[in-house]
Amino acid sequence: MTHSLTLWLAFVIAVGAIAYFGTRRQAVMFAIAAALTLPAAFLPLSYATPLAPPPGKHTVLGARIDVDVAIYVLIDTPAEPRLYRLPYSAEAANQLQAAQDGTADGEGGVALRVGQDGSPGFSEDSGTPEPPKQAERALIQ
Repeated sequence: MTHSLTLWLAFVIAVGAIAYFGTRRQAVMFAIAAALTLPAAFLPLSYATPLAPPPGKHTVLGARIDVDVAIYVLIDTPAEPRLYRLPYSAEAANQLQAAQDGTADGEGGVALRVGQDGSPGFSEDSGTPEPPKQAERALIQ
């Protein structure tokens, strides 16, 4: 068990003991508070969320492949980077590895494309294309 969950469990047991000797209303409020604070133990400590990323294209900031376990992906979101735990598949792992190998020279990055069904796909992302250069006009003719 992780430290944060152990701390949460110790808090729940301590407050539960206090609520046990109190009134029924205190016990009900305690049960509601304990249920509501459990997800909060995961959010600030950078645990990977088991939920699928939202559909669309995302920039991958970092990734780790645990064979036959999961693929951990840190993606850049508008608010803040978020760590996701994607289910392991050989196809997704191979795509991610190929995209990472393609960006080994420092050019571009890795992109994650999530379909409407939640299926991930990794590819090499060259970044934003540069606009075409405009020919300069001579100032003096």
